[in-house]
Amino acid sequence: MRVYRRKDSPYYWTSGTAKGRRYRRSTGETQKKLAEGAAARIHGEEMARPGRKDSWRLTDCIGTYWHDHGQHQKSSDFIWTKICAIERNLDVNAAMAGLTNAQLLEYRARRRGEGVGGATINRDLAILKAALNHAALMHGQVAPAIAWKKLRYSENEIRVRFLSIEEYQALIEAADKDMAFAILAAVATGLRKTSMLDLKWHQVDLSAKAITIPRGKGKRPQVVRIAEALRYELLARRKRSGYVFLRGNFRKRWEAARAAAGIEDFHWHDLRHTFGSWARQGGADLLDIMDAMGHSSSAVTMRYAHVDPETHVTAFDRAGQKLSRSVSRDDSKTA
Repeated sequence: MRVYRRKDSPYYWTSGTAKGRRYRRSTGETQKKLAEGAAARIHGEEMARPGRKDSWRLTDCIGTYWHDHGQHQKSSDFIWTKICAIERNLDVNAAMAGLTNAQLLEYRARRRGEGVGGATINRDLAILKAALNHAALMHGQVAPAIAWKKLRYSENEIRVRFLSIEEYQALIEAADKDMAFAILAAVATGLRKTSMLDLKWHQVDLSAKAITIPRGKGKRPQVVRIAEALRYELLARRKRSGYVFLRGNFRKRWEAARAAAGIEDFHWHDLRHTFGSWARQGGADLLDIMDAMGHSSSAVTMRYAHVDPETHVTAFDRAGQKLSRSVSRDDSKTA
């Protein structure tokens, strides 16, 4: 176990061996003495983790998934919430390999008893499945045979709720200045909440009218064009560094604005749906919307297919226009 500095990090790092397994982690400390204390704690955590030859319990499986993967994701808060639900409603001290479909049916019933819907339970099961697969693929454990597809609840048709112009104006007027700025940006860019709140000024290029959103390994960054109304607000608020949007009490301020505007059955993510729906109404092609929203599959973008453009021209109209021009040319030749 040792602590050392890396060129690409302001923190001390530690590395060592626990149960025959090498590890290397950041201590999160910039002072050496504090880093040494953190290194000892990390070594203890690594020693507490099960080794490759040990018989894992569900708690070992879930804990290892969190340490190896979950805590490093942008969706870590979501993953942690799911892990807490699993630990609360499932016997995590039982053997991982002994998990049965019957136990997961009981888990679903307990979650239903908490007033949770089928879609939420499906997300719980997805995280549990990911943890089991991680233990099998990365740590050589035997995963139980689970009928995941049969355990899933059938979900309702994907919900698309978006603002009318009148609702949008009411929401902007009801919100405080910083929240109104965030709402404008969400509708103008279609960015997910996490990407917006993590946005920093160095990612905003006002001269090129573009925002760059970094992605994971092997994926190109997403480039978002800045609409003129948003550019005006960004220019007025421009700083050299730091976060673009005010993050403190964000949810509380959002809920206050929504309630004051009298808008029901509407969530923050629906502002993203508003971007997609308004783009479609403006005549944007579905492939353009897919690219703008950073969807990995066209199947996700198809939720906007039913939103008719305000100046809707059908395939029949376009073919008919071609045919009409062809007939007109033939008539002119005859004359």
